[in-house]
Amino acid sequence: MSVEPPVRAAVSRVATDPDAGTQTHVISIQHVVKEFGPVRALDDVSIDIRENEFFALLGPSGCGKTTLLRCIGGFEEVTAGRIMLDDRDLVGTRPYARPVNMMFQSYALFPHMRVRDNVAYGLRAEKLPKDEIEARLDDVLRRVDLEQLADRRPNQLSGGQRQRVALARAIVKRPRVLLLDEPLAALDRKLRQEMQIELKRLQHEVGVTFVVVTHDQEEAMTMADRIAVIDEGRVLQIATPSELYDRPSGHFVAAFIGKMNFLAGTVEGAGVHVPGIGTVPAEVDSIPAGTEGYVAVRPEAAKLLRPGEEPAAGEATLDAVVEGVAFVGSQVHAYLELQGNRGSFVVTGPRRDELPAAGERRRVAWRIAEALVLRRS
Repeated sequence: MSVEPPVRAAVSRVATDPDAGTQTHVISIQHVVKEFGPVRALDDVSIDIRENEFFALLGPSGCGKTTLLRCIGGFEEVTAGRIMLDDRDLVGTRPYARPVNMMFQSYALFPHMRVRDNVAYGLRAEKLPKDEIEARLDDVLRRVDLEQLADRRPNQLSGGQRQRVALARAIVKRPRVLLLDEPLAALDRKLRQEMQIELKRLQHEVGVTFVVVTHDQEEAMTMADRIAVIDEGRVLQIATPSELYDRPSGHFVAAFIGKMNFLAGTVEGAGVHVPGIGTVPAEVDSIPAGTEGYVAVRPEAAKLLRPGEEPAAGEATLDAVVEGVAFVGSQVHAYLELQGNRGSFVVTGPRRDELPAAGERRRVAWRIAEALVLRRS
């Protein structure tokens, strides 16, 4: 292994937001605990969600994100803690008395009603004046591009159109906050990608705070202004998509957001000592020597050196054997086995006319400044 001196420190701590204290919070979740018998689904959760923000609750199945959404909506009561909307404590308030609306994954449209009647149902239940109902209805149908479909029934619509009907019905009541539980899960991949952009556009137009639950990190990264990553009922990090990707707070977040290569070992003054490899040079920031941790490298930050090619200044290198190459759309992934270390190391982006063969020995390189050192949680 060879290395040039590092050029700057890699960041391993949680990123902070300098504007966080200057923006209005519409929802403040304060030390919320939710228990189902002996199971603690939410464990001391605190989140502040800003006015007109598109906020995502992201995590694997069973992590507690839908439970938290239901607590905000009033469909579950918290065991401890407070949920504030503006300056009002919502704990103990029935769902219908909260200035929030919830869009369910199933859409829950009335099959016998036309689009127009599905959307207007909540307004008519509130006995609003007819002129106001019609004005709101026309406005929201225009915003979600359903004007030409207003007289159709749900079984005459595509999946994306039904999704827009459910969304229109939710926002026509002008809630302070709209809660969305896996709103795109029922759509195919292509339509889901299109609707991610559509949801973001619509949220910006109507100026309502959106809180969306998803297990799809690409979906959260595309739509959300900020994301709370949740695992086992705890919030691990709250940050913008770019901050989560560039400066994850720990191993779980780094692995869950995008792809990451991890080299596990013990932190030393000059880097991380990895069994079977030796000391991998890295800037360890404020992590004490002797701490169990990882050197973490994104696949796109690494490269394969050509035979005989020397690394550039500020790059670390490791010897590797090519296990295989895979085409993934516009990208090429090279899977490597590092000498003396189990598990694959992935590199994105070898040129197609320079693809290595399986079994070929190469060196993999990356800039030390682009690697992270993370504590082992």
